[in-house]
Amino acid sequence: MKKIVLLLTTLLLMIGLGYPGGTGQAAAAAAPKYTEISTFVDGTLMISASKSVLVNGSAYVPVKLLNQIPGFTVATVASVVTLTGSKGSAKLNKDNSILYKNSNYVAFKTLLKLGAIDGKYATSSYSLFIWSTEEGKIKSNSMLYAISKLPGTMGQAVGKKVYLYAHPGSHWVTDVQYADDTNTSTFTMLSEAGLTWTLDMDDSETDTLYTEENLFAYKENFNGDSAWAVNAKIPDSPFKNMEKVTVKDFRSSPGDGSLEVQIRRANGQEIYISLDTTVNPVDYLKELFYFKNPRTAYPSSDAVWAAIRDERIITDMTFEQVYLSWGEPDSYNEDLGYIVYGHQYLYFVNNKLKYYYEL
Repeated sequence: MKKIVLLLTTLLLMIGLGYPGGTGQAAAAAAPKYTEISTFVDGTLMISASKSVLVNGSAYVPVKLLNQIPGFTVATVASVVTLTGSKGSAKLNKDNSILYKNSNYVAFKTLLKLGAIDGKYATSSYSLFIWSTEEGKIKSNSMLYAISKLPGTMGQAVGKKVYLYAHPGSHWVTDVQYADDTNTSTFTMLSEAGLTWTLDMDDSETDTLYTEENLFAYKENFNGDSAWAVNAKIPDSPFKNMEKVTVKDFRSSPGDGSLEVQIRRANGQEIYISLDTTVNPVDYLKELFYFKNPRTAYPSSDAVWAAIRDERIITDMTFEQVYLSWGEPDSYNEDLGYIVYGHQYLYFVNNKLKYYYEL
């Protein structure tokens, strides 16, 4: 059976997408980095639009969530917010809170001082665990242990909204458990329809899940970009070869949950293409489309460019121009100066196609 694989948002970062150079980059590096993290209270995931955040290595909890943490009350008088727990009270100020997305967030270490709670931040899952009872501590530590047993970066899915191949719609990963006797990990999933089900990480026919953060990263880096279709790489392509299109959006397929890119043609027609996730989806997308004008990259006469658009070859084409028309050859012989497409043999002299024939 295939093991579940998690697509990584960091794959985009590894290839350097979306990072301007110069002074803007230096300014961004100096600014605080806000990373939204999941919050579990006594082993239960807090599903909310307001999420805890990690800022410069410190966790902050939305004040809006404090009514779900036992033992805390919040009072606001004349714009002054006061938090009260079983151990004392404190007013929010610049030393114990931040403002994020126009909402107040309190430092987790301040909550530890004020209330009868304990907790831990799990770096491998970007999740904050808070407990107020012995039962909550046991359940939280059970999850923390299970996270430590997850393969690779799979812990990053815990507490997140995810999309899973062969399971349409979104699903929250609300729990994770590990069985020592069988060495297996299981996710407890909550579907958008409110159904709870179990995903066995080591015994599944599907092989890929991806998070909402993945979708956001793809959208941020590609939406609105111009692209040119590479018909040799697109199965059953609806495009004309090297047709200029626009990347409109990314989504989870409503049919099978697969990751899809939405492409808009110049005539307004919109095409959805599934991205192969047996490889890095970004690399796969860049195989299907050029993201720089190929005619600028490989200058061509009108006659040559017309042949490329029609997926034909003509004499005096360079190898690069033939590649634009027909894609990667099946084989080549550098010593004799020819390349092979099926039964077609193409001979080059000084990188110019001189003649070709079919066996």
